[in-house]
Amino acid sequence: MTPPLVGLRVVALEQAVAAPLCSRHLADLGADVIKIERPGRGDFAREYDTFVKGMASHFVWLNYGKRSVVLDLKTTEGKSKLLQLLASADVLLSNLSPGAVERIVSREELEQLNPRLVTCHISGYGPSGPYRARKAFDLLVQGEAGVTANTGLPGAPAKPGVSLADLSAGIYAATSILAALRARDISGRGEHVHVSMFDVLAEWMSPLLLAQREGGVDIPPAGTRHATITPYGPFVTADGVTLNIAVQNDRQWQRLCEVLELRTLAQDDRLAANSGRLAHRNDVEGAVTDAVLKWSSTNLEMALDDAGVPWGRMNATIDVVRHPQLEAESRWRPVGLPTGETVSVLRSPFSLGRHQDQALPKVPSLGEHTEETLRDWSEKEAVVNG
Repeated sequence: MTPPLVGLRVVALEQAVAAPLCSRHLADLGADVIKIERPGRGDFAREYDTFVKGMASHFVWLNYGKRSVVLDLKTTEGKSKLLQLLASADVLLSNLSPGAVERIVSREELEQLNPRLVTCHISGYGPSGPYRARKAFDLLVQGEAGVTANTGLPGAPAKPGVSLADLSAGIYAATSILAALRARDISGRGEHVHVSMFDVLAEWMSPLLLAQREGGVDIPPAGTRHATITPYGPFVTADGVTLNIAVQNDRQWQRLCEVLELRTLAQDDRLAANSGRLAHRNDVEGAVTDAVLKWSSTNLEMALDDAGVPWGRMNATIDVVRHPQLEAESRWRPVGLPTGETVSVLRSPFSLGRHQDQALPKVPSLGEHTEETLRDWSEKEAVVNG
């Protein structure tokens, strides 16, 4: 099938993670994404590490399938070339420092230049309020939004292993852009979208925030356990394998008790509902821990499957690289590097039916497409304008 965003033109004033994730997903869906990079070093994410055949893992993951155009936006010539691209673009995406885009081109200029342009800016804290001018990186926003304090254990906060603020904001931005494009189909005019990393994480914190604001309850972090459901977490088998067992309802609790032969617990009316199990959490989890230790992982996995009790393995990174589900779904795809070498990356999780890859996507070298992009877009604009 033809990707749904073929013909859509996106100009991305982006760096690091949040906006690059958004624009890469748009590229996955067929959009022509022009990544504007500064002269000399480009996106600083190019220099994060050298883990992928000399290139940074983040940059390879987030930027294949795009064009790289180098413009010095501090010069009149650079700004003129940017405006040339924006005159016929569909989307302007940015996550530069607060106020940086406005210093290059104002919203009023953009509306006069291209009334159909959809603009989307990703910031740390939004366009107003006392934090609006703060620079924001993932760790800082996670801390401000309470995510770090609610991860780990009481007195030992932890940062999740992935960049939640950046990644969640990138996905919200992609969704918002698609909605704005649909609104443009109806109105004929572009829309302005602003996505705040802090707002996104505060949204995701809502259950904990509501418990505090409306119920006066401060739910402590529970490590790898669930803060408000039990038994729901990792348990170690006789052969040293860690299985996550996730009891979501009272029926699953009874089934788990049957598998583990915890008849006394199954018949205890105090434990019939999750609220009661939480009140006696140490007793419940201690009993399940002792029972699981009597089983081999293979036998317990089969028994839990037969009983309809949800479980999963606590995998290390190498286990996920080799995960049979990724292989079965053909999730790994080849991507070209500027050196001519090929590496494997995961396909986008967006799925619009089975499709053949049209071409080998590539990670652009810095400024690789500057001349051809400016020329191609000038020619297309000339055709549009007659």
